[in-house]
Amino acid sequence: MTTNNEKGRNSGKSATQKTTKSNHRDMSAAAQCKRVLDYLKADGQTTYSLRAKGISHPAQRVKELIQQGFRIYSHRVTAVDSDGYSHANVARYSLIDRELDLVDMMEAA
Repeated sequence: MTTNNEKGRNSGKSATQKTTKSNHRDMSAAAQCKRVLDYLKADGQTTYSLRAKGISHPAQRVKELIQQGFRIYSHRVTAVDSDGYSHANVARYSLIDRELDLVDMMEAA
């Protein structure tokens, strides 16, 4: 028989631990959005480069960031995938250096 705080279901410990450090194994949408934002702050990224970094659906993550108020510019480029094939019309995303402020939000309304 087990007692509390030893082993078993009632150990009181969470299955996931919250940390302040970025966890690149966390595949939640929120964690992926944070990583996409970090990558975009460093440099523009294509759909393929984000997939290679573990982002499972880059377009959706970018859409979610835009809905949160981040300004992200996208344009079409030719890019090479992980298998070496060239693809035309691949999205390349770039972060515009600031978030929407109150004036921007009022103009959009």
